[in-house]
Amino acid sequence: MLLKVKDLHKSYSLSKREIPVLKGVNLELGQGEIIAVMGKSGAGKSTLLNIIGTLDKPQKGIIEFNGENILKYSEKQLANFRNKNIGFVFQFHYLLPEFTALENIMLPGLIRGENIPDLKDRAKKILDMIELGDREEHRSGELSGGEQQRIAFARSLINKPSLILADEPSGNLDNTSSDKLHDIMWSFARENNTSFIVVTHDRTLAEKADRIINIVDGVIYEM
Repeated sequence: MLLKVKDLHKSYSLSKREIPVLKGVNLELGQGEIIAVMGKSGAGKSTLLNIIGTLDKPQKGIIEFNGENILKYSEKQLANFRNKNIGFVFQFHYLLPEFTALENIMLPGLIRGENIPDLKDRAKKILDMIELGDREEHRSGELSGGEQQRIAFARSLINKPSLILADEPSGNLDNTSSDKLHDIMWSFARENNTSFIVVTHDRTLAEKADRIINIVDGVIYEM
């Protein structure tokens, strides 16, 4: 079991009121498993992803990664944990416009302090895998929306994470670009035994996952 989430609670303060978002979420994820998370807007899907990715903290609960409660880590330990173990793909690509496609993919590895020639070689192989090897010197403004999002996905892979967290990764793409991105993501997951949690409103995408969970009123239900 790669990930266990136990009794997760999260509330936000709004005008001196506590607004509960997650109300005791429990979730397990195996190595190489793909889970799709669905639910209405505001149901807590992105909040759950951010907490699992250690970008936010719950008021209560436990997150175990390979059997260790990562919520006990210091901020420095959490930063190192994220960089090593988790890849993020968001609805917006967040590419650095002054960097080339290759440099954007390399960025997490540069932050990690990896050997640059080895990192560049790995980034080029990932570019070929996502069928954008001929775009390595292009900056984000020279790429289509679908290409930018594929580069963002490639960036999430560079440190060989065990878990990819994807929040509406194709939400801003046309159908053709969306299908291309989904095919690449799913093929990579299956071939590399990488775990995925994907927040999506796309039923077609969700049905390709191993499991679909639905967040309703702050609680998870299996579908």
